[in-house]
Amino acid sequence: MCEFTGKCANIIQSWNPAVLGLLDSLPYDEEVVVWGRRWIVKTSTLGERHGYGVYACEDIIVEDSTSCHREGPTLFPYGGPIYKRRHWNMILRQHPEWKTFALEMDTFAGSTRRHSDVRVIDGDPIRSGNIAGFINSTVGTRPKRKANCEWVFVEGPPPAPYGETYHEDHCLVLATRTIRSGDELFTHYEWN
Repeated sequence: MCEFTGKCANIIQSWNPAVLGLLDSLPYDEEVVVWGRRWIVKTSTLGERHGYGVYACEDIIVEDSTSCHREGPTLFPYGGPIYKRRHWNMILRQHPEWKTFALEMDTFAGSTRRHSDVRVIDGDPIRSGNIAGFINSTVGTRPKRKANCEWVFVEGPPPAPYGETYHEDHCLVLATRTIRSGDELFTHYEWN
């Protein structure tokens, strides 16, 4: 764990992954259940450079994969403590390596937040139990992989039973096309 000084020491939030139905720790090469579905985190099919990936351990059927964009089955949340952009920037000045799993929440159309008030989720799987942090991007893959899921911003609490204890806006991972048992999850994102 990183040591923080100054204002950062007061900004860093504790996070309980259980409030969103996530695990405290994610074992590798071992099946886990998250949001009622079975998953396994193991070496990515993209190779060592990409580290680990998330694989389905059961079929997830999307009825009409040509028109299901943002309407497919919910897989699990993108979870972690949420920071305002200006606080996140302070954290990164002390520990730049934390940016790896950051997801900006307020980049959706119609957002009226100022840039400094945009919220960032620290989705590091080790710090937050965020299984979505192991989903690799299709950008630059050879051979080209097709995305089978996407991250979606949701205003308000998540579905029951998690919305009973967690009342914040959040991001979910949705299936965008049928995922077969053994398939690795991929989404389309740029990373800096």
